[in-house]
Amino acid sequence: MNWIYKGKCWKFGDNLGIDGDVMPLRFALERELDPAVLSPYLMAGVDPEFPNKVSPGDIIVAGKRFGQGNPHIQGFLGIVGHGLGLVAESIPRGSFRNAINAGLPFLTGCDGVTGDVETGDDLEINFETGEFVNLSRDITRQFQPLDSQLQAIIEAGGWHANLENRIAKLRSGESAMT
Repeated sequence: MNWIYKGKCWKFGDNLGIDGDVMPLRFALERELDPAVLSPYLMAGVDPEFPNKVSPGDIIVAGKRFGQGNPHIQGFLGIVGHGLGLVAESIPRGSFRNAINAGLPFLTGCDGVTGDVETGDDLEINFETGEFVNLSRDITRQFQPLDSQLQAIIEAGGWHANLENRIAKLRSGESAMT
């Protein structure tokens, strides 16, 4: 897995709801989990053209409480479907878990990060180390990366792939924790 993303910034503010803003609620109600089905609707509640503007490697930079509301995974799967990363000032606990479950590279607890960027800036983010570089504005910040055990789940492709890997290791006699 490549933990370093280099792409355009897509800046969003505070209090984006997982249902409605990040992803239409109907996909949670339908229990849709295919990133290819979800990705054309990503962020449509705030910018209907968003899915057509982004490229793999781009980074969503958001303010406080990104993904607030009922903790549904569909919005995070939509982000993964586009090959985007996420940097947020904060993410509620349920959405934090779902970002990991979806296999999404992200940083949170990035206080003030929205003041360091504008949409269209060129960014380079190392999600493994927490290094954040705004190449357009010559700003470098160091944020706390996720714990290595959480990174391992993301690297595996999310909770389901991680579980399958652990079961396969148990069946082969290896330790499931390696």
